[in-house]
Amino acid sequence: MRILVTGAGGFLGQRLTRHLRAAGHEPVATTRNREMAASGDVHHLADALDAGAYGRLIAAQDIEAVVNLVAAGVDPSDRDIPRLVRANSSFPAELAVAAKAAGVRSFVHAGSSAEYAPAVRASGMREDDAPTRDKIYGATKAAGSLLLEATAREIGLRCAIVRLFNIFGPGEKSYRLFPSLVDRLSRGEEVALSAGTQMRDFLFVDDACRAILEVLVALDAQPGVGGTYNLASGKGLAVRDFALAIAAEMAADPHLLKFGQLPMRPDDLPYVVADTSRLDDLIGPAATTRLADAIAATLAETKRCEAP
Repeated sequence: MRILVTGAGGFLGQRLTRHLRAAGHEPVATTRNREMAASGDVHHLADALDAGAYGRLIAAQDIEAVVNLVAAGVDPSDRDIPRLVRANSSFPAELAVAAKAAGVRSFVHAGSSAEYAPAVRASGMREDDAPTRDKIYGATKAAGSLLLEATAREIGLRCAIVRLFNIFGPGEKSYRLFPSLVDRLSRGEEVALSAGTQMRDFLFVDDACRAILEVLVALDAQPGVGGTYNLASGKGLAVRDFALAIAAEMAADPHLLKFGQLPMRPDDLPYVVADTSRLDDLIGPAATTRLADAIAATLAETKRCEAP
C-alpha cells in the first residue's frame, strides 16, 4: 500500500515510516520540520493542520491509506489551548474528509490513553470507559476521537482509532523517562524519582508499529472493521520495576535510582493499564517483544546513534 504518515517527524512517526518501508509498503511521510524534510525522503508542509494540502498530496501520490500522528500537547510544557483544540479535536475529522475526497480507503488515527478518566477498576481501561473531563490534552484528544469516528461513519471511510499507552524505544524525546534514566545512569549519577508505584502499560515502539500496520491491513481487507482500539500490552508494570529493568540491562548500580526522593505529582494517576481484548480479537496481542529484549534493543540502537 501507499500510505500517508502525517506527523512523521515525531518519535513514533519516524519509526513507523521505516517500519512500513521495511515491510514492503510505500510510506509518504510529512513533517513541518524543514531541516528533516531537506535531509530525507519526507514532504515538508509548513502548516501541519492544512487538510486541503494533505488532500492535494494524497491525490497527487495515489495514496490508499492514512496514518494520522499529528497532535499537540504531547510535550507537557505545550499547553496552548487553541492549538490543542485545533490539532487534537477538529483536525483529525478535517483530514478524514479531505482524505476520503481524494480517494483514500483506510484511515488510522493515533489516540491516547490520556483520553480516559481515572480508572475505576483494576482490570484495565476499556474503549467504552468514560473520557476525561479534567485535563486539556486528554479532553481534546477524546473530543477528536469522538468527532473523527462520527465523521468517518458519515462519509463512509474505514477508520480505526488506536489509543496509545506508554510507547517506548529508540528516538524518544530526552524529557521522557527512558532516555532521562539512561542519560543519568550512563554517567553514574543518582536519579531522583517518585516512589514509582504507578502502574503503567509499556509497549515497545516496534511492536506498536507492527500493530498499526496490521490494523491498516485489516481495515483494508475486512468490511465492518473499525472504531476504537487500545494499543498497549494489556499488562501493568510499576514504574519502579521498569526503571530497575533499565538499570539491570545497563549493568548500572540500582542504588542510583533514588525512589521516593520526589513527591508524586497531584495529577499522576496510580493506574493506567489497558484492556486490549478488542485489539487482540482483531490482530492478536500487540506485545510480541519481551521487555528485557526491547530495553536491550533500545539501548543498543541509542548507543549506535550516539557513536561518532
